[in-house]
Amino acid sequence: MSLQEAVLISANPKSGPRSRLALVEQLKCSLENVGYLCELHTNLDAMAQRAQVLSQEKRLRTVVAAGGDGTASIVSSLIQPQTPLTLFPTGSENLLAQYLGVTANVESCVSAIQRLRTRTFDTMDVNGKTAMLMASIGFDAEVVRRVHQARRSHITRWNYWKAIAATVFAYRWPDLHVVLRDDQGRAMEETQGSWVFIFNVPKYAAGLAIMEDAKENDGQLDIGVLDRGGLFRGLCDFLAVLRGKHQQSQRWRRFRAASIEISVPESSAGQASCQSDGDWTSGLPVLIRIRPSQRLIVV
Repeated sequence: MSLQEAVLISANPKSGPRSRLALVEQLKCSLENVGYLCELHTNLDAMAQRAQVLSQEKRLRTVVAAGGDGTASIVSSLIQPQTPLTLFPTGSENLLAQYLGVTANVESCVSAIQRLRTRTFDTMDVNGKTAMLMASIGFDAEVVRRVHQARRSHITRWNYWKAIAATVFAYRWPDLHVVLRDDQGRAMEETQGSWVFIFNVPKYAAGLAIMEDAKENDGQLDIGVLDRGGLFRGLCDFLAVLRGKHQQSQRWRRFRAASIEISVPESSAGQASCQSDGDWTSGLPVLIRIRPSQRLIVV
């Protein structure tokens, strides 16, 4: 007699502008109704422990990340690479789900888990943290830092606009030192800039088109650097990014590499932050590396 297949749901209760836990409970019930053992976890450590046990027993069909892009990345980092990850998008942006055409529809999610067709994605290691989509160092990362350090519950777009207004007046656009490396860790090129974007999947918040030709499974980071230039040029770059005109600027340069290191030189005034998949990650220095074919995602 075969053991019952299991599905784990890892839900972020604070994800999105309002609670969607009732919808997640519906998903759990629907999965149980079609014959799966289904567990709902809001504690990441407990989910990871159960995933390990069920994986060893060869009973774990998939783990569902019910939340936003940050939730998907954290859950991905806690489960085995061979365990398929299913998205149930309940966050604010849900960029990875948008890219795959996935919605928070219970029937569609159950059907996808039953079919279990998967797509292979590279992931990124950002100072030891897993990211699925992208990372950036500069103005937008400072906005994300302000939002998340002030976070008490659910986040709305108003929280971001408020942080943008504060950052415009406070951010000093420090110089960034950038080192690009190949898959053997050898330095290929060094450059300077004031804003750095690193993409694995070509999606960014608010529908902004930063780097639309990035590929999620090519084993390379797609990197864009805006030249250094101080407060005035930095604000012009910010407006250009909002308008989607940055790629036409002579200050914009493109690179591809297996890893990238970014730091703030001692001679530069001010500090910079790094964000990945919409969550604040760390200050600088930061090391970002591609991890080829690291994750199976249910589509």
